[in-house]
Amino acid sequence: MQQTTCGEIPKKVKLVNRKAVDDFLLEDTDLFSNLVESQNCMYSNGKVVSDQALNYLNTFQNSKSKEQLKLLLKKEFVECESLYPYLGDYFINKFFVDESLDNDEKFLLTKNTSNEFVDNLNNKTVKKIARWFFDNCNLQYNISVQKSILKEINVEKIDDLNFNLEYDTSFLGNAKSHTMKDYKFIIIDGQIDSVGEVHHLLNEAYNTKVPHVIFCFGLNPEVDHVIKYNNTHGKFEVFPVVIQFNEKTLNVLNDIAVLHKDNIVSSKTGQTISQAIREDLKLGKEITFHEKGFKIKPVANEIDLAVHKRFLEKRILEASHEESKKLLLERVKNFSTKVVKIYLPIAIYDDNDFLREIDYFLRFLKNSKSVFTIKNFNNKRYFLAKGLDTLVDKKVLSLKSVYSNIDKMVIYARN
Repeated sequence: MQQTTCGEIPKKVKLVNRKAVDDFLLEDTDLFSNLVESQNCMYSNGKVVSDQALNYLNTFQNSKSKEQLKLLLKKEFVECESLYPYLGDYFINKFFVDESLDNDEKFLLTKNTSNEFVDNLNNKTVKKIARWFFDNCNLQYNISVQKSILKEINVEKIDDLNFNLEYDTSFLGNAKSHTMKDYKFIIIDGQIDSVGEVHHLLNEAYNTKVPHVIFCFGLNPEVDHVIKYNNTHGKFEVFPVVIQFNEKTLNVLNDIAVLHKDNIVSSKTGQTISQAIREDLKLGKEITFHEKGFKIKPVANEIDLAVHKRFLEKRILEASHEESKKLLLERVKNFSTKVVKIYLPIAIYDDNDFLREIDYFLRFLKNSKSVFTIKNFNNKRYFLAKGLDTLVDKKVLSLKSVYSNIDKMVIYARN
């Protein structure tokens, strides 16, 4: 093993034989085992740490040769931690602890295994966040973490599915957005050519004051004028979502219909707009219109949405043209925008224990579709994503090989 130096040349050089390596491995194995997980170590800054691996790495060896040998362990620890939180801990445990104590459990993420993961977390705040997520969300949600000027942690769940596409925003008037709740709706595969076709809908909107939404591909100028006039004068609240008909929006009404658990009115099935409007229209939950599209709170349940998403993903695999795949991917994206936003106070970014464990939770979710391995060491359970345990095995073997091949060490000392 050769050490390369640069800069100032040391004035003293000491040659250490193989015994120093053997002593280091033997003594540090004992040192590590004595720093059991339950022990709390206080540092000079008053911070208390109970993490066995961190306490070991932070111990001062009082020997230049031991410190130099320990640097190899620290390097691998840092590299493992950069890949996955607590992977460094697992590496240190794997290096020092008898392999016979390493018990494997393989599992896929389920309600029960998610509870096991949460129970294994140490930080109470992260545990609360993780518990809330598994109780209120599913794996379709993306998580966004943002800094906040607030003093407490806030979590926001956004269920709406967003459609970013071109449509007639003139019905917004001067507003940047408009939200409608408990609205009646109709989805029309075509355009509305006369006021007579939608007379019954407009009359019901006037009499009941229930908001109405019309999804369609076109609107006659006379119909456009009548709706805008009555909206402006507070006679009713009707919002036509007039989508530009092109290759990108060809199937968007199908996706909107899935979200609303309803069918599309189409002349292809022998339906007419005036007949469909006379039927009792279904209710939507909430829709918000904005300048770049609209977002919908689905009527459909999670199972219905997942089935439709899998259908689109299957179509992507079967698509032979790149442009078709691109359009299908955009539709899948509309069904993948559920978000949980976690707002963290700036002050909490000084809490390394919190940051390490929230990162652990987020990495766990990111790898949720893989097969996990649970590693047990000294009553500590490590939930590792697929392949990480094998990676650590290779690192341990490699480092042990490096130590075993050291015959002598060159120790530099300065005056």
